[in-house]
Amino acid sequence: MPDEYWIQRTISLYSQRASVGDWDRVLDTYVPDGVWDIPHLNMRFEGHDAIRGALTGFFGVMDYVVQLNGPAVIDVDGDTATARSLIRECGRSKDRDEGFEFFGTYADSLVRTAAGWKFSRRVFEGVGTHYFPLLPTA
Repeated sequence: MPDEYWIQRTISLYSQRASVGDWDRVLDTYVPDGVWDIPHLNMRFEGHDAIRGALTGFFGVMDYVVQLNGPAVIDVDGDTATARSLIRECGRSKDRDEGFEFFGTYADSLVRTAAGWKFSRRVFEGVGTHYFPLLPTA
């Protein structure tokens, strides 16, 4: 299989595992000193412990979330690669009849490791956020 397949698989695995709070599998998509940047919120997290703390904090205010990624545009250069993919996250706020949608782009840098392609850096570039009321559940 070509490298692009394995890189897209890494991106998709991140989204699927983040949607169910499987932080060990999410962190396995990063190299140990990987970086997650969210510039529009002035946030930067470096290393597995910092990324885990940020993810659990973000997801702690949500009943559920589903992250959908569009197919990435991937460029491979030997043992490094870049990828850009569109993201839509939607879900429900914890303890409120409120839904949300987050839209943006991930700009990724990846490296080939003995265990496969891993993120060395993910940059989430936010485009927009929507909050909206939900009908109470029966």
